[in-house]
Amino acid sequence: MRKQVLKLAVAITMGSTMATASLAATEADAVAGIKDAVEEAYLYGLPMIVGYKVQYDYFIDRKSGQFKAPLNTLHNEARVYTPHDTAISTPNSDTPYSMVMLDLRAEPMVLCMPKIEPARYYDVQLVDLYTDNYGYIGSRATGNEAGCYLIAGPDWQGTAPATVARTFRSETQFSLAIYRTQLFNPADMPNVEQVQAGYLVKPLSAFIGGARPPAAPAIDWPAFKPEAFTSEFAAYLNFLLQFCPPTGTAEVEKPMRERFAKVGIGAGLKPSGEQLTPAVKAAMGEATKAALQKIGQTAESIGKDVNGWHIGAAAGNRDFYNGNWALRAAAAKLGIYGNSEAEAVYPFTRHDSNGIVADGSKHSYQMTFAAGQLPPVNAFWSITMYDGRTQLLIDNPIKRYLINSPMLPELKKNADGSITVYIQKDSPGKDKEANWLPAPNGPLFVVMRMYWPKTEAPSVYPLGEGAWKPPALVPVQNLNALGVRRFGDKSIENIVRTDTRYGHDGLFQGPRGWGYWNHLEYPRPIQNPNLWPDWQSTYFIGRMALPDGGSVSFSYRYSHARYFQFALYREKGGTFVSIGEAVDGRNIDPDPGSSNPFRVGADRLAEARNFTLRVVAREAPEDPQQREANVLYAGTGGSELQFVNRIYLSDQGSDGTGWGASDTPRGGFHMPTYTGTLADGTTLSSQEVLKRFGRPFPGATKQPVSDEQWEQLVHAKGNDPQLDPASAPARRLPVWEKYWNLRYSILGSFKTPDERAKIPFAGPIDGGGDPATEYLFVQLSRKFGPVYVMRGKMPTFPNTYAGAGGKGLEIMPDAQTQYWSLVSCEAMPSGQIVDGLTDMQVPLDAERNYTIVYSRKEDRPANATAENGVAWIEWSPRGEGIAGPKNRPDFGMLMLRIMATNPTWKERPDNITRPGMEEEVMGPYYPRGEYTNKAAFEASGLKTR
Repeated sequence: MRKQVLKLAVAITMGSTMATASLAATEADAVAGIKDAVEEAYLYGLPMIVGYKVQYDYFIDRKSGQFKAPLNTLHNEARVYTPHDTAISTPNSDTPYSMVMLDLRAEPMVLCMPKIEPARYYDVQLVDLYTDNYGYIGSRATGNEAGCYLIAGPDWQGTAPATVARTFRSETQFSLAIYRTQLFNPADMPNVEQVQAGYLVKPLSAFIGGARPPAAPAIDWPAFKPEAFTSEFAAYLNFLLQFCPPTGTAEVEKPMRERFAKVGIGAGLKPSGEQLTPAVKAAMGEATKAALQKIGQTAESIGKDVNGWHIGAAAGNRDFYNGNWALRAAAAKLGIYGNSEAEAVYPFTRHDSNGIVADGSKHSYQMTFAAGQLPPVNAFWSITMYDGRTQLLIDNPIKRYLINSPMLPELKKNADGSITVYIQKDSPGKDKEANWLPAPNGPLFVVMRMYWPKTEAPSVYPLGEGAWKPPALVPVQNLNALGVRRFGDKSIENIVRTDTRYGHDGLFQGPRGWGYWNHLEYPRPIQNPNLWPDWQSTYFIGRMALPDGGSVSFSYRYSHARYFQFALYREKGGTFVSIGEAVDGRNIDPDPGSSNPFRVGADRLAEARNFTLRVVAREAPEDPQQREANVLYAGTGGSELQFVNRIYLSDQGSDGTGWGASDTPRGGFHMPTYTGTLADGTTLSSQEVLKRFGRPFPGATKQPVSDEQWEQLVHAKGNDPQLDPASAPARRLPVWEKYWNLRYSILGSFKTPDERAKIPFAGPIDGGGDPATEYLFVQLSRKFGPVYVMRGKMPTFPNTYAGAGGKGLEIMPDAQTQYWSLVSCEAMPSGQIVDGLTDMQVPLDAERNYTIVYSRKEDRPANATAENGVAWIEWSPRGEGIAGPKNRPDFGMLMLRIMATNPTWKERPDNITRPGMEEEVMGPYYPRGEYTNKAAFEASGLKTR
């Protein structure tokens, strides 16, 4: 059980309550002495006052709303703590509690334990009024066999009977015993109740059947008031000290108690009403402020930060504190009645992996335990969520306050055996809800509890330096970022930073992409990403004309991203056609001393990640084995060519290129540098390369089809008679097709099957398409239904975005495809997209099947949500996106990218060699869809939450 102290007022003077007549002295040394004594007394007494508030609410004040039982009466609670429990903050909510406040003045008390099954952990923490943990009973300390234990006060002089297993001596006349009994799951509560029923508390006289000694005097307990921490501090501390004699092991406090007495603090002392001088009042106020500051500093300095978690020990016995009263007060501030480190360790965090205060209203988070790296404990572990302001449990729709080791059978594992906990205020989706730890709509405070930690490696010991480390809280979605719809989308801040840093080179034009064109206040024409770009892409483009034998050498750095590619094109027929020369990140050899993060098994976060890429004006060797590594062959003849550098889905924390940080002004790596070489061996600087080889970009790439040409296509007399101009080229039964080229796939879609078959489909990809990507598309119309539902199976992909440390996946895994995405498109003259989904943003069932709903916002079914396992993608409100009255607002198109596939994946779309083979080749991975409407989908069996 842990508790944060009430926020203590610092603007206080302590009033006259801590005064005696002798405090009227005005000499500087006397004032200094007063200040030192008051500061020490406040550090010493603060945890006792905090403890008294709990004790008063639980065992004295029957009207507190938190009352448990009278003194010497055990109170069992066959429940766990909830947000309704407010007397103690940061409460343990995974072990039902039993508690008893022991009055040891008249005689000792005996605590008897039943035999408890070996698998069930329990402990009894013995705490005195100083808040020292002076003893333990339980699984770790005494075992799970039955036994009785005697608890004696500081004044008892008797002999323990032979029938008690052990005697514990409290330094104070009152002691708190806190029982924790492990609960395995909700159905286990009756078993916990049975264990609790076996806990017995008896006076020693009743235990041995002897005469009962005279009762101790009645006590006039002062009602607890907030002033106990300020102006009434001395009065409350004096009250408590009468039960804390400086005898036995506490005798070391006598010199300190004498210093306290000089400022009116001590058992039996009463504050004087004599008026204090201004100097003394000021000294007292300064002393209290200094004590509070020291407590805060000590609390911050306890332990070490590990992956954003603070790991240390603040609770223990007298020997543990060894006179460090600031440490004991800090323990009360962090959480009163915390266990000693041998019994439990409490890593806690308020920060994410970037060191930023974690806030459920601003971000959603994940923490991932790698396979075999769960907290190493002999008993059990838990992760509990609290409100960051109050450190109380938070109410939430699933009434879940923690995730713990007994829940492991219900937690879903990732494919690699790791376990991800989703920490956010809203459900992460039905398929992830088993691992959801609800967070507050504001600052959060997370406490990990490790009961009976293992001492053998890997261990959390030594605290803050152990081989086992808790995984960081990784922010996975900025809920307030402009332009961000889903986890993984680039925010406007990211887009602006990327634009500011890059693309100001004479050869590399950009950055180009949907976000830059739509979110920048003044995008450049070159940043228009036509035709049908990806939602997550950042492109750089340039034009060159290399003389025969010439070359350009680019010094690059691998991006922190999912996909990186460099490809060459030539303009042909009003569009840019691939010349077949392209290389993606996986196939680029690194420079000596560097590594390639895109290769399976590679360290994706390696610092040494440089490579060199060359474009040479020679014909490619006929024998692929004769090709030079990292070389693209531009051919001869000196004709102009265009290059495209693609970067898709940069890692979290990286800008749109993956070369620099997204959250700092510093840009990191600023574009590749380059040099040139002529056929005679002459070396060219970058400026000379631009002058001799570079070709200007006049502006935006011209669309291959104009508005007028598109309208003519829609109404052409030779179109398939089954098409209606109101919806053409969409058909009532929509069919996904592989994209071959603009002429066959787009223009041919208006024709009859026989006429379309006459159009050549084979050949290099046009429209600036990626030769390493397989594109599938479907053209649709709301005339057939305002909602289109798409279903299929998701291939495996490397989910590189975040990783356990929040800066990208650490090791590149094997996968069927490097990247999968879906975009909603407008018609060819517009070439724009409206929305996009990346593979990692699509909810999947246990067999990796997905359901995606495509509709306008107003037609979106209420159950088309990630929480229900359904992805939603927006249908363009503009339809075709053509300016003017001839625009058809019902048009829609979806385009699917399946990129850089694994040759071992037999259903990969690369194996489609002619139109019509799509479903046959792709099998379950082939997307299928149908028209419906909002009401029908909402009635389909998927329910809103």
